[in-house]
Amino acid sequence: MSDTPCTNNTDIEVVKVSSRQKRKHTITKEEWTSPSVFTIETVGTMDSTKVADNLADFAESDEDSKKTWMRYFVEKIWIKLSWYCPNKNDPRAPNLKEGWAFYEHITLARHFHRNHKSDPLERAEPGERRHPTDLYTFFETTGECLNDWGIGVALYFNTMKVMAMALFLAGVLSIPNMLYFRSSDYSGEDRDLQVPSILGQGSATSKFFTVPVSAACNSFSWAECESGYCNEQKLIREEIPYLKSSDGTTILVQENECDELTLRVGMINYAVIILLVVITFLFSIYQAKKQVIFDENQVTASDYSIRVKNPPKDATDPDEWEAFFSKYDSKGIAIVTILLNNAPLLRALLRRRTLRKNLSNLLYDIDINNEEELKKKLVSYQFQPNGWIDRILYCLARPFVKPFDMLLMPSEIMERLKQNESLIKELQEKEYEVTDVLITFETEDGQRLALDTLKSGQIDIRSQRRGNRIEANLFRGQYILDCEEPVEPSAFRYLDVDANVFKCILQQTITFGIIILLIVVASIMVRETRMSRGPAPAAILTSSMNVLIPNVAKLLIMFEQHTSEDDRQKSMYLKITVFRWVNTALLLKLASPLSRQLLDEDTDLIPSLNALLISEMFLPPLITILDISGNLSKHYFAPRAKTMHQMLLCFKGTPYNLAEKYTDVSKIVLVVIFFSALNPPLLFMGAIALFVRHYADKYCLMRIWSSAPYMGSNLSNFSRKYFFTLAIALGALACAYDWGQFPYDRVCNGATTATAVTYENGGDFELFYPNGTVVDFTETFTVSRETTVRVCSASDCCQQIGINFPPVPSRFENDEFEWMSEDQRTISVIYGWTCVGFLIAYAVIAFGGNFVKLVISQFVGIYRPVGDDQKIDFSSMKDIDGYIPQVQTGSYAFPLLACNIDYINQSLIGWNDPGNSYDNYNMIFDVPHPSLTRTTRILGSTRHWGKLKDHEDFTESDNVDRDAKPIFDIVKQWSLSDPRDGGLTRS
Repeated sequence: MSDTPCTNNTDIEVVKVSSRQKRKHTITKEEWTSPSVFTIETVGTMDSTKVADNLADFAESDEDSKKTWMRYFVEKIWIKLSWYCPNKNDPRAPNLKEGWAFYEHITLARHFHRNHKSDPLERAEPGERRHPTDLYTFFETTGECLNDWGIGVALYFNTMKVMAMALFLAGVLSIPNMLYFRSSDYSGEDRDLQVPSILGQGSATSKFFTVPVSAACNSFSWAECESGYCNEQKLIREEIPYLKSSDGTTILVQENECDELTLRVGMINYAVIILLVVITFLFSIYQAKKQVIFDENQVTASDYSIRVKNPPKDATDPDEWEAFFSKYDSKGIAIVTILLNNAPLLRALLRRRTLRKNLSNLLYDIDINNEEELKKKLVSYQFQPNGWIDRILYCLARPFVKPFDMLLMPSEIMERLKQNESLIKELQEKEYEVTDVLITFETEDGQRLALDTLKSGQIDIRSQRRGNRIEANLFRGQYILDCEEPVEPSAFRYLDVDANVFKCILQQTITFGIIILLIVVASIMVRETRMSRGPAPAAILTSSMNVLIPNVAKLLIMFEQHTSEDDRQKSMYLKITVFRWVNTALLLKLASPLSRQLLDEDTDLIPSLNALLISEMFLPPLITILDISGNLSKHYFAPRAKTMHQMLLCFKGTPYNLAEKYTDVSKIVLVVIFFSALNPPLLFMGAIALFVRHYADKYCLMRIWSSAPYMGSNLSNFSRKYFFTLAIALGALACAYDWGQFPYDRVCNGATTATAVTYENGGDFELFYPNGTVVDFTETFTVSRETTVRVCSASDCCQQIGINFPPVPSRFENDEFEWMSEDQRTISVIYGWTCVGFLIAYAVIAFGGNFVKLVISQFVGIYRPVGDDQKIDFSSMKDIDGYIPQVQTGSYAFPLLACNIDYINQSLIGWNDPGNSYDNYNMIFDVPHPSLTRTTRILGSTRHWGKLKDHEDFTESDNVDRDAKPIFDIVKQWSLSDPRDGGLTRS
């Protein structure tokens, strides 16, 4: 089983570039067919005459003042300690300093060195060695500079700042309500009445999380219940404590004695909602303009490109595509990328590489390409974990991760390699069809003209109804092309480009069902914790689940197929949002008995909310900054790595997910608005939580997180359009129901008179708790209300609104149960019908436009350019990424390529390994095929050559079969100019 396992008549020659010597080894046909030969990918050496190519140079030349403080302490102190670096005396062990150099020069973002602080920051490519670079700093990196991480990232941080300011202003507007709730006008005199606890027999509980400026109320009196409206079974089920006389003729219930809801209080809260709606609307306009500015400031390949979604299946000639599209751009076509439905082959090759890497890591002390050494090692191999952490992970995780080719023994890897190689041989012989074509024009004007000219209705595209279309605009004179502007190059998911729509829907349905199951489990755990342990542990559990479950969602997303990172992020956004919204807001509301919504014990709703927001302010940001998994990789596994490859994987950085970040913001916005009527201090807490997250995430972006695909504005638009507006609409709806059910004592006006009386030492009453406990009541109390009250009949209970909609008095009250004052009815009417308007507006804005566009697009094409043409030629752009098929994998520090890149400028690839050629990451050399134009793999850094075809060791094969059907994606470049690479001309 060799490095190129499948049989063919071509020999692969490996050239290792070194300043000292050049060694060549030809892999012959006999080696390919030998089932016992394993040839691992040669890592190659770096050219010592070009010290900037070497990680060792980065490690030695970096000034201490420009290193991160963690790297400084490791290199100055910890690396000398045996307990920290047990391999420090092993000459074969990788140099930990080079790992940290990799972390700071490859993983973390850097910008070109500025001579003056007034100079703008310009992001450098990972591994940049031709010009001095510096790490981005927390204070010098402004909001505009965050655009260097992608428009989506810049818009995310902008969203956090604006929403934090909006919540703060809403909190300021709510200050009169807070002062009112704190005053004696609301709560009245303290009656020293102990509020019965649903947790036990009336014992006092902590009130640590009670905020005196909320609507929490502990002022109650006893009232006589009207006959026929005190159904005891209902009282117990609704968790309403009550007193019952020994003869059973009299039942007393608690009535809230805090002040009635005033029009002023309700209208202030109403003004808060209107303020947030206005800010959100203005922010949407501002964000749209900001998006255009960011887009114009950050020109990318998508601004020059179009994606053909329905090409003829046999259109594999890039020259044919160039000839067709060149008429739309006077300066011609820059690049054509043709994608094939070869995902099964790529996955098999990817798996093979991963298995071989795993085998090499386990058998690091031998050359696994040596058959005799390999056989001996397989017989004598014994698993030796690196410490107790490895032992625990191996014992606990191995049964679950074995199906994913993880934690395998060498013999198991060998068996899977043989099975995988048989599959590769089958897939190699298949003929693959074209699924998509990406055309990159020289100018933005060319792209816009092509999209505008070729736009067509979906009905015409599906039926290929040409009508009176000009033949010149039909591909091959007969095909109507379905064209659109593609996502950014790094956001294109090449493995899933030919994903089946129905299969994708089924996958997402299954994963969403699992999330629903997790919601049910989480709700049970949180409720039980809150009831048994109190609000603080429940809040910590809720916040922890809000951190943990997104990681579960990420694992589930791995089983879904998405053609772009934007679509993948949206799917993840939906799942995480549903969990966080339900887990944090809805379940907390539903889990609180209606009769205890305004009570102030720590197990009640308002104190639990305060505990939750305090936890949300600090716990998630703290967990993010602590970066437990990342620090474990850098400080435990990296110093114990046996090979350079193992060590570099420990320094890839902690991946971050923009969808998860957006859901965290929307969750906070929802919670604080959802409960703002009864607990206005939450508005200030939410503002603080967003500010803390903003600065914590900014620090992580520059010092902890790994590089992520360059995200455009789609996710930001998706979040703002569907979820932030929905959060405000749902929050307003919750406030409407809160004001309708106020004061939550389950007491309605009765129709009969009652006698005012004082009972000494509890009279002859027994206290019935909702949990079934019955005790003798011994406190002296007075029934002062002169009319009876109604609580529960045999069929219904007071203030039991349910899902009645709209939330207006006519839907809440009836002839049996009335509890509202005139002011409360007025507020409820205003709030209720406003919510109806909000929901209708949301439906129209969020879905109406898309629905209309969907209908129109069936008949005519729709295209509208965004922003101004920057009048910059694609070929004049430096360090711009192109659509070069590549696949991300956790087994490699860099992506794996899936196309021939010999004739394109290497700067288009978007990343650079300072020590190895791109050939080391190119899967086309893993499968010999007659369509290969080169049989020589060049190792060592090649970036300074511009194009590989210009390399001194480049040798084009003499036996290329130009008529052979391609098995890999095709990329051809006609023009690219990069000033730092010398400016290449049209070829």
